[in-house]
Amino acid sequence: MTDPAPTETIDLERRARPRQKRSQARIAAIIAATKRLLERGEGDAITTSTVAAEAGVPVSSVYRYFPNIYSIHRSILEEFKAETDRIVMTILDDPDEQDWAQSLSGMMLGLRRLLAGNPSYGAVFRLTLTTHELRTVREAWNLRLASMLADRWRQGLDGFHGGDPDVVARMTVEIYCAAEILIFETRDRPADGEVYFNEALMALQRYLAPYLAPEPATDPD
Repeated sequence: MTDPAPTETIDLERRARPRQKRSQARIAAIIAATKRLLERGEGDAITTSTVAAEAGVPVSSVYRYFPNIYSIHRSILEEFKAETDRIVMTILDDPDEQDWAQSLSGMMLGLRRLLAGNPSYGAVFRLTLTTHELRTVREAWNLRLASMLADRWRQGLDGFHGGDPDVVARMTVEIYCAAEILIFETRDRPADGEVYFNEALMALQRYLAPYLAPEPATDPD
């Protein structure tokens, strides 16, 4: 049994959210098995059958909790989103992080370490480029993150000035996401990954500088 790429809206919600430890453990095993397959680079070839075999459970057990393979991918994306939010908000809420360039560098470095330590996150994020339903999840996430930044900048935080906070925030998130995929693709070539990371950071700093850098002082005369 395989799961062809969806051509219409499908259900990505988990079918059951059990409270029993045995059922919770089985869900964790299914997700862990999917992560291992993603980390081995199987990506588009992963199906509910291959997940069941990797997890050592019947296919019926997978379907008991997940309607399709994309629902499992979404669960992994949700984990990634939660970790990403934690990294971003920890820095944004830190009163000692006053310099926007340092904050940006800290966020990107934190996210890079997250991806390096969890290869399945990068792999499933890459699938959002080719899978319609997962792309929808990613786009909703990008919009939410951009909205968070825009709300912050609308209040004048980080010294924002001279632009539309909604547009600048959306562009910032899109630039980062494009760089994230590129960096993931070079995961087996650390030196290249370092180069792309530094280039992505410089690109974002240069893009944001006119909006977040201090406005030049005006001559009182």
